[in-house]
Amino acid sequence: MDVKFETLVSVWDNQIPKLLIDFVNTAVFTRSENELRTAIAYLSESTDFDKFFAYGYGSHHFWLNQRLPSDTSKCMENRLLIVEF
Repeated sequence: MDVKFETLVSVWDNQIPKLLIDFVNTAVFTRSENELRTAIAYLSESTDFDKFFAYGYGSHHFWLNQRLPSDTSKCMENRLLIVEF
């Protein structure tokens, strides 16, 4: 998997750096889209990942946006990163 950061990380909570490092480590070591989907589902269920990040899948990639601290139902303007598979 190829992880590409596209903008700066906003650290408005102490959990964000650890969650992001866990995510990147997970993404780098997965070998397929299905493995990545399984890993993201586990990360989502076992941590506060969804509280700080919004994400989705394209035909050949996974994208991640950071949520706004003032309104977590909204995301920051630019995509945080993309994982190409």
